[in-house]
Amino acid sequence: MSNDHKKRLEARLEWEGFVETKIKSDGNCQFSSLADQLFRCPEYHEKVRERIVKQLKTCPKIYREFVEMDSSKKRANDLPKDYSEYVKNMSKNGVWGDSVTLQAAADTFNEQVFRYYAVWGEDSGHYIGKEVPSMEIVPKSLTLERVVYLSYLAGVHYNSIYLKGSETDTAPMELPGKTKNKNTNKSENNKDMEAQGENKSDKDKINEKKQNKDRNKRKNK
Repeated sequence: MSNDHKKRLEARLEWEGFVETKIKSDGNCQFSSLADQLFRCPEYHEKVRERIVKQLKTCPKIYREFVEMDSSKKRANDLPKDYSEYVKNMSKNGVWGDSVTLQAAADTFNEQVFRYYAVWGEDSGHYIGKEVPSMEIVPKSLTLERVVYLSYLAGVHYNSIYLKGSETDTAPMELPGKTKNKNTNKSENNKDMEAQGENKSDKDKINEKKQNKDRNKRKNK
């Protein structure tokens, strides 16, 4: 992939009004870009990968035909053609995501429309020399109007992209585990409040007994 392709992609994103969030080139870029879009946390890529792999395992009928292609067709990055091997391989850290994992991501998070802007290069194995300004990957059931934007320099790298000025418009999804912590904290706070209430009630009772004793003493006098 030449530097010219990269410049063309950057120019296209600039013209469309997007800014890129640069993602590490460590083999996890698709998952890290998704994690940044969904959770504002690229480091959460392992959890995103886990969710996608789980989707692939759960619904093989949906994705198998896209993986087990005719042997004459070369798969990107020499990924296995056998579906079970493909899924097993995709669960490993650093293995590149592809169009199948993008579809599985759309389906598993099930409220997103993924749109990515790409420049296809000579070595991408796809539309040689042609630009594809945008592509949509739509989940099976769309329950919420939300768009996840990814830039893709074909066969090389994914980045997370945002429309200028919209970086904070959409609230990130809740990170699994944080809700539990919040509930735990809330439960603990409630227990503390209850304990404080019990302590307060006990003090009130003691004070009331003391006041009654004082009244009785005054009456006896």
